[in-house]
Parts: sequence; structure tokens; C-alpha cells
Amino acid sequence: MTHTGMTRRGSMGRILKDNMKLMDESIVGNRISQSIYCRRYVFEVAWEVVNKVGGIYTVIRTKAAVSVEELGDHYFLLGPLNENCMRTEVDVCDPPNEAIQKTLNQMRSHGIKVVFGRWLIDGYPYVVLFDIGSAAWRLDDWKKELWDSCHIGIPYHDIESNDAVIFGAFVTWFLGEFRKNID
Repeated sequence: MTHTGMTRRGSMGRILKDNMKLMDESIVGNRISQSIYCRRYVFEVAWEVVNKVGGIYTVIRTKAAVSVEELGDHYFLLGPLNENCMRTEVDVCDPPNEAIQKTLNQMRSHGIKVVFGRWLIDGYPYVVLFDIGSAAWRLDDWKKELWDSCHIGIPYHDIESNDAVIFGAFVTWFLGEFRKNID
């Protein structure tokens, strides 16, 4: 309880950690195997991962240490590649597991520039950074897919929206490939 008498919300990682024993006994034992349950991952997606634009950058930096403490090597931040920030704020390294490595290799085999490393902030979280320009040639296909699936149109010259479409497609692609590779 806070001094105002209201209950404070905990982070998702803290809630999972606090309820792990209960979940292990009731859910895992009855519905899914322990090995699958232990392979849970958290991917936080934001435009401001290693890309200082505004206030969200500060929020992410501030909470990263707690997220890494709670989730360890299963916590990843996904964002767009900003070469200038990446050079000074990221220690490029190999991924901690084969599923991430295979996913990155699959995207790279299609000409996508992806950087993996650790963000040099408190907690030293893993980051996956996508070069928006490396797939700009696919923008029209992704915009058509967006229109066909939910009738959302993007103006031709709207650079921010176009970048968001490419970034969203990268995230979708990455998570889809990761899901296949983790099995």
C-alpha cells in the first residue's frame, strides 16, 4: 500500500516471479511441461531503444535494470537501428541462445541488417536493432498487406508512418521466426 492507501501495481516480471510457485503447481503441472514453461521470453518493443527521441528513452533506461534482474537472459529490447547511438551505447555480442542466433541469421539471409548486443546502461540488457533502410524496398508490399488485412492506408510521403510500417514488419517477422526456432 502507498501512503495514499492505494495498492501499487507491480511489474509483470515481479508478478510472474512472485507467483511462480503457484503457477508451477497449478498450471504447469496440469497443462504444459516444465521445460516449455521455463522457456518464456519477454520482448519489449519501442522506437526509443538505443534511439534517444524523447521521454520514453528515459523510461526504458530507468526500468531496464529491474527487468534484467527479474527476467535475466530472457529479456530483450527491440528497436530501430540508429547508427550514431549504437556505436557509443551498444556492445555488439553474440546472442545467448541458438534460437535468437538462428532468427537473426534468417533475417540477415534476406538482406536485413540486424545488430545484436548489450545496451551499455544499468542492467546491461540485450538489444535487437533493425536497420529500417535495409528493407525499404519491401515497404509497398507491407503497406498493401496492412491495407488488405485491416484497411489502413499510409500516405506515400509520410516518412514516420512508413518507418513505423517497416519496423512493425521487422518485429512481426523476428517474433514469428523466433517462435519457430524456439520449438
